[in-house]
Amino acid sequence: MASLILHDVAFSYLNGFAIKQFSLEIEAGEMVAFLGPNGSGKTTLLKLATGVLMPNKGEVLLDGRSLIRLSRKEIARKVAMVPQQFHMPFAFRVEEVVMLGRTPFVKIFSAETERDCLMVKHAMELTGIEKFKARTFNELSGGERQKVILAMALAQEPRLLLLDEPTAHLDINHQVEILRLVKALNREKGVTVIGAMHD
Repeated sequence: MASLILHDVAFSYLNGFAIKQFSLEIEAGEMVAFLGPNGSGKTTLLKLATGVLMPNKGEVLLDGRSLIRLSRKEIARKVAMVPQQFHMPFAFRVEEVVMLGRTPFVKIFSAETERDCLMVKHAMELTGIEKFKARTFNELSGGERQKVILAMALAQEPRLLLLDEPTAHLDINHQVEILRLVKALNREKGVTVIGAMHD
């Protein structure tokens, strides 16, 4: 499980949008939602939590350590993010997309290990996508793609899972299914979850 602290964080874009002196403490094992309309800064907060964006002021701490002192690989071994949109320009099979979640653990110029394959299989079983593991990602429905992206994040073995509007553009059945799965991960596996929602 991972804890996250944003301490007096300030950040601004060139277009003028800014977050000013924002503080938040999320304990390990919590499940938290950022609620607000589009354009209110939810995605920006998630990007600050992953170190994709660095604050102009203040500090972001993951398990008591400042993100600026952690390498990208160290962060990726603890934090996974499910983005609003995920574009796959190549005809990757579902299983190959999920294997991308193992990138922080695969050594350069090395093949996937038995553990990598096991974690991918487990992530696909958890999300119920093993039945179309050989299908091309871009041929799937929106709900199926979202499950694949979630499986990719789970294959990463995150201690902190960030979800950026994970149910956007999904029908109600897929919305409920995704949120139930995330809730189960939080309760049964102790994964700390932060979700940005506008609904």
